[in-house]
Amino acid sequence: MFKSALKLVWNRRRANRLVVVEIAAAFVITFFLTAVAVDLVSNYRRPLGFDYEDVLNVTVQTQELAGNPTDVVARLSRESYSGTLEDALAALRALPQTETVAPMVSVPYGGSSRFTTNMLLSPRLNRTTAEALQAIGVQLVAGRWFGREDEGQAYRAVLVNRAYAEQAFGSDAEAVGQRIDQPSELWPEQTENSREVRIVGVIEDFRQGGEFSATTPYVIERHEPADEWGPSFTLLLKTVPGTDAGFGEQIVETIESVAPGWLASATPWEQLRTSRHRLTLLPLKAGATIAAFFIALVVMGLIGVLWQDVVRRTQEIGLRRAVGAGAASVRRQIQLETLIVGSFGILIGAAVAIQFPLLELIGLIDWASSIPALAISAAAILLLVLLGAQYPSWLASRREPADALRYE
Repeated sequence: MFKSALKLVWNRRRANRLVVVEIAAAFVITFFLTAVAVDLVSNYRRPLGFDYEDVLNVTVQTQELAGNPTDVVARLSRESYSGTLEDALAALRALPQTETVAPMVSVPYGGSSRFTTNMLLSPRLNRTTAEALQAIGVQLVAGRWFGREDEGQAYRAVLVNRAYAEQAFGSDAEAVGQRIDQPSELWPEQTENSREVRIVGVIEDFRQGGEFSATTPYVIERHEPADEWGPSFTLLLKTVPGTDAGFGEQIVETIESVAPGWLASATPWEQLRTSRHRLTLLPLKAGATIAAFFIALVVMGLIGVLWQDVVRRTQEIGLRRAVGAGAASVRRQIQLETLIVGSFGILIGAAVAIQFPLLELIGLIDWASSIPALAISAAAILLLVLLGAQYPSWLASRREPADALRYE
């Protein structure tokens, strides 16, 4: 039956050309969405590297910055705001609900992310204290935490994640003690006058972007008292478990009382996490909705083409019934022909889809996500094609031998 069905499909290849193209397009769209979904699910199942429960992101900035940021930024080189930072830290540490509070330049799930080209591998960059990292459950896997022993040294102590250690040096142990700063082509004089950057410890992979983000090389600098802060800064505040949700208002009042003229806000990391997830999944949901409409149109078009094909083949089907073919046999024949047409579309679509990982056109689609995406997409399209063939094949099976005699 398969050989006969393949021959019939090939003989009607011109009539089936449009259907094959539509199925190929539906496959490419399904593959793209599936590959992105597979990548996101794979990232979600990996260790996050930190705990987000009972942690708040405290943002502090001058009223002047909120009103005229350009003017404030222009005067950064002449003004220091580190005193306000220390006053805010001291006031927050005095609150009984505070377990740990420390500066953190880039908080997880936040919109800002720092990169540097002055270090090997050009990693993501952050700055905080060892106490803050320990408070949110960051795990040390090699070396030591940075601390007071690093003050006044000729180097700047940093922690790197496993991804950085493995890509740069091959193992966690070999990374400890290595110098990772390198000359900057844009600011060579600044690089010459700066201290060397030395790895003192390796931590588990720290994924600042959240559960759906990929694991990338990451460097965390030690916050030092001499670090200059501008007219805005962020703090990580770990609360005592069971702290009331209204503690955020108390944080704002405390900071604004010790820093007149400054504005503060406190947002739970869990709230930032929810917003980040919604923002990450929104394009995928929108794409899936559009793809569902397109695939539905393809299936409806397939049903229409098959229905017309059944009408045109009334004599053929009637003669087959006259020579003894049963209704089930005719139904299977139509379904098999449809699956063959769908398979041609899938092969063409796969040839196009494989270019995404092959040419590295989109970062989210690599070989790890492409292989399962190809299999899932092929199975989904074949299932839809088979469903689309049910009604036309049922109509074909209803043809009687007498229909061949009455057909004009």
